[in-house]
Amino acid sequence: MQTNRLIKDEWIEEALNYLATSSEISAAARAEKVRAEFNRKQIKAKLVLRSPESSVAMRDAWAEAHQDYAIACEEEVKAIENDEFHRCQRNKSDAIIEAYRTEQASLRAGASFK
Repeated sequence: MQTNRLIKDEWIEEALNYLATSSEISAAARAEKVRAEFNRKQIKAKLVLRSPESSVAMRDAWAEAHQDYAIACEEEVKAIENDEFHRCQRNKSDAIIEAYRTEQASLRAGASFK
């Protein structure tokens, strides 16, 4: 009798489907995160070079306070969020499948004692 199962068949199907179809999307999200980080660093470097300030600390502060740098930071945050979403989805799918395997093994072990 399968009524006491913790892991639903729909969850397994969704998890397997996600893992089977998300590799390219996940890779693209990771690449976008890296590109956004490079872009933010490049923008900051250009701003530091353009800064009218004389000291290194002030040039850095001027660059970090600039609107272009804020936009680059926000783009990086969005890229990180998207990458983390896909990473978490893959981890969740792996956990569901592992829980299903454990549950099935326990059911088989329990059936052998009957």
